[in-house]
Amino acid sequence: MHASGQSLVLNQPLALSSNQSPSLNSSPSFIDDLKTGYGNVYNSHNLPWLGKTWLVGGILANTDLDHKIQKHYNDSFLSKSSDSFSLHTEKIGDKSTTLLYFGLAAVNRLACDRDCGVIPEWGDRTAQALLIGLPGVWASQAILGGARPSHGEGSDWSVLQFKYEHAVSGHAFVGAIPFLTAAQMTENPYAKAAFYALSPLTAASRVNDQQHYFSQALMGWLYAMKVAEVLNGDLQPEDALVLPYADEDTVLLSVIKPF
Repeated sequence: MHASGQSLVLNQPLALSSNQSPSLNSSPSFIDDLKTGYGNVYNSHNLPWLGKTWLVGGILANTDLDHKIQKHYNDSFLSKSSDSFSLHTEKIGDKSTTLLYFGLAAVNRLACDRDCGVIPEWGDRTAQALLIGLPGVWASQAILGGARPSHGEGSDWSVLQFKYEHAVSGHAFVGAIPFLTAAQMTENPYAKAAFYALSPLTAASRVNDQQHYFSQALMGWLYAMKVAEVLNGDLQPEDALVLPYADEDTVLLSVIKPF
């Protein structure tokens, strides 16, 4: 990914591009950018990705894999330390945290015509991704159903029954978007890898807190990956194959991706 225009180097060799497309020079409005984003995300070209994502999530949710993964996590990793760590990482996906991104977006648009630097631009792009992606998350929740572990029920989808609506984790989506956006704004490979590594922390916290099964947290994260990829044009998660496996002694999730 090649950047043009302005960039900011933050003391280390980490450069986040704040002006990466010719469209920024014409300063389209925030609403115009949202319209363009909606058109790019919600179109027929992304239906194969949605089908594969629902296939992976459905296999996990509608077999005993989710239950086995949850039990394995609770038996092997759940602790006071994991609860303490989760207390902080869960907040990244809270609604209150999103106010930061919308505030930065407002500064970026109103104070300096989208020329305020890398941090406001990051907030702007993050806010756009949230507004564009969350309707898809909410619609999937309503369609697929799915109970929480804390409900004492399985993760099986209850399609269009509207009893539970947790098949896609909203927290996992919201918590991943700012990191994935930052990852796609930097050309530094180490920073990019670090941002990608941080992106599933909120999803993991939801599993730890018994608020979502693994499939639900995974799908929220995958939705975030797709929205960030479409809006920023860096990732290609459609090239990845996710293969779940579990037996009496082992729980594995393999991600196969060509480079």
